[in-house]
Amino acid sequence: MGELLTYVCHRAAEPMVIDGRLTEGAWSRCEAAGSFRLVDGVGEPQLPTEVRACWDERNLYLAFVAIDTDIWGTMRARDDAIYEEEVVEAFLCSGDDATRYFEFEFSPHNVVFDAKVECPESGDRRLMKVDAKWDCEGLQSAVEVVGTLDDRSDVDDRWTVEVALPFAQIGRDGRPPEDGEVWWANFYRIDRAGEGEFSCWSPTLSDPPNFHVPARFGEMIFSAKSQREERKW
Repeated sequence: MGELLTYVCHRAAEPMVIDGRLTEGAWSRCEAAGSFRLVDGVGEPQLPTEVRACWDERNLYLAFVAIDTDIWGTMRARDDAIYEEEVVEAFLCSGDDATRYFEFEFSPHNVVFDAKVECPESGDRRLMKVDAKWDCEGLQSAVEVVGTLDDRSDVDDRWTVEVALPFAQIGRDGRPPEDGEVWWANFYRIDRAGEGEFSCWSPTLSDPPNFHVPARFGEMIFSAKSQREERKW
């Protein structure tokens, strides 16, 4: 589990509509960024998660699909502590210093938590600084639930999150990436069923769970080529 992961983020070949439905052809042609594993790197989560990414001259687009038998949430305001319930998350660093990055979280109610973070590579949270007052201007997100949101008595299927993050806010020098540009990134999921399940794209190898470990971020490599291979979810 020592080798860091790599994801090639291709340019979208068509306009993207942020509605949570993932009907654009760009999503069907995107490769998933590998299967999520438990945060300590030992084993697969019971509730799988997939994430895909693509981009255009204005935005980085993310799509999460979270299998979930009980979809719920109580918080409704931006920057509420939704990480105490159930979320998908993205940590992104467009610069050379992975210890300074953006944190984005999304709940099944499409509540957004966004912040600027500074954290040592080791993940020592005693030294971590979080600016939750920062809001990513122009961020768009939408959620689609397959199931009954907040009905704890039935069995649900999944929820999807579609996100547009403006490069003017998160890009290197406020610009879209160049072909071959490399960012640091990691993607996460918290589910509170039972004793709770913490999973991620690049395991942080931490116990108890800690997502804030910049040394474990993977690489996102931007490609100016649009997706070519047809693929379905």
